[in-house]
Amino acid sequence: MHSLVISKMDEIILSCLSKNAKVSTKEIAVEFRRNGIDRTERAILGRIHRLEQEGAISGYTLKTGPQDYGRKVIRFILISFKTSKLFEERVAMFTSYLSAAPFAAFAARTRGEYDWINIKVFPNTKVANLESDFYRTLFGDVIDKYVAFDLTPIKGPDFAHAANHSKKEFYQFLETWIGDTSIKERISLKNAIQGSDTS
Repeated sequence: MHSLVISKMDEIILSCLSKNAKVSTKEIAVEFRRNGIDRTERAILGRIHRLEQEGAISGYTLKTGPQDYGRKVIRFILISFKTSKLFEERVAMFTSYLSAAPFAAFAARTRGEYDWINIKVFPNTKVANLESDFYRTLFGDVIDKYVAFDLTPIKGPDFAHAANHSKKEFYQFLETWIGDTSIKERISLKNAIQGSDTS
């Protein structure tokens, strides 16, 4: 096989994977044909395996730049806690929620006026506001101040996982946390999730 063709194949494969880490070999084959290269999906998969072995592909973490966040809502949140009877237990749940959330790009304890910083990434404002309402309802007993800013980054950090979670993952995550609310809140949150999931 001519080295220039191999080089072009590698370039197309790496370009497709950098744009979408879950791209299928069928989609890559379509891109090949656009560039005048005819290869089977099996041959493309073999080339991907070779690139992995050669170290050209060390993983499938998507690197994103500012332009990739144009349609996302990046929400920066500052929180201060208030005391409650079950404070330690509730803060542990709060930490568990953020650790497991597919949309949470960054979470950290702070010292000063605020106790916590979160950065979350959502596909749109409606979903961002749904999660915000859910979050504040779930942990309202320990949240004293909640301040949120929607960001327009000029330099995008590597929020790969949070920026690329699916809608299904988002709704499944919220569903798993509904059980920690009162019956009335449970019904309200369940209805809100089901209503949003159809949009």
